[in-house]
Amino acid sequence: MSKLSKRHFWEWFKRHHQEYLALNKKPKKEVSYWLQELTTHVRAYFKFFGFSLVLPDKGTARLTITVKGKAKHFKKADAFVATAPDIPGWSIHALEDPMPVDFLLEKQLEITGIDPWEFHFSFAGDHPEDTALIMYHPLYTEDNRRLFLEMAYETVYHLLGERSFGTDIDHVEVDNLSCADPENVYRLEELPIHIGWRSSSMVVDHDGTLMSMHS
Repeated sequence: MSKLSKRHFWEWFKRHHQEYLALNKKPKKEVSYWLQELTTHVRAYFKFFGFSLVLPDKGTARLTITVKGKAKHFKKADAFVATAPDIPGWSIHALEDPMPVDFLLEKQLEITGIDPWEFHFSFAGDHPEDTALIMYHPLYTEDNRRLFLEMAYETVYHLLGERSFGTDIDHVEVDNLSCADPENVYRLEELPIHIGWRSSSMVVDHDGTLMSMHS
């Protein structure tokens, strides 16, 4: 398919948006068809675009255009969404928001018994520009490196959201928790706070409390 203009895509989506609002009520074959249609139209505009849908039983549906954390494509996603028309029943966003760290990991958790909340972390260096992250887990072994690395990336992506993941994290490494420096390792839920500290002397924690880097 030839590359589509932004206007063409949004006109297409506006014509068919009711199909997506009713997606939860459709048979599997029809669901598959409409999801493939959306995939085709999104990628025809830009091959690195993807999407996610939130379709509540009541309230506003949500369409998010994602580039899976690739920061070099953020401006393109922002510009694309900025041209979206107002569509009744929809909110349309660029880049995925933070979400539960175990989002879509239920099957992996059941099979492996690996709890993502047992991850701890440290930064590879103290300099604010050193954004390599080391994720530690008590069950990590070299034999399971690939599995833990995939889970570590997913965990950080979900916790931070796509924009922070793409701009604040360079890459992720994994190791066993026993290898961590006790003076320089932190609980997973503290990661957003520490990222804030590395870019500013003040940060608001998850309870809304203003915290100083030197507190």
